[in-house]
Amino acid sequence: MSQLLPGVLAEIAELVGNAKALQIAAHAGGTRVYFPGKVNSDHWLVQCVGLEDAGKILERFGGDTCDIPQAGHGSFALLRRRIAQRIHQLEAESKSSKDIAREVGVSQRTIHRLRKARRRDREDKQGSLF
Repeated sequence: MSQLLPGVLAEIAELVGNAKALQIAAHAGGTRVYFPGKVNSDHWLVQCVGLEDAGKILERFGGDTCDIPQAGHGSFALLRRRIAQRIHQLEAESKSSKDIAREVGVSQRTIHRLRKARRRDREDKQGSLF
């Protein structure tokens, strides 16, 4: 899963595991943080991952400032998922791409790209006969 985590979170996951990298994203995602050389038990990093794993992270990132990605939990990612879900609902109601675009507030081209991606995903899961 660490390949699915963006940026510095993938590196952190390699050091302490995916669950703890996601805890850091939940706490500091979308912000820039400074990793000091040493921390005490009151530091947010220790609160998130424990003293031992905080030490592992600080061995690698101590003294660095890093932008912590939101790891798919950000408001923009949530908005995109909800728009895609609404488009899918309207398609299930047999609405035209023009009507869907107007109702959802996106371009018809966006509707067509989503349809194409969905078809490609289905084809990839089916596999080839040849």
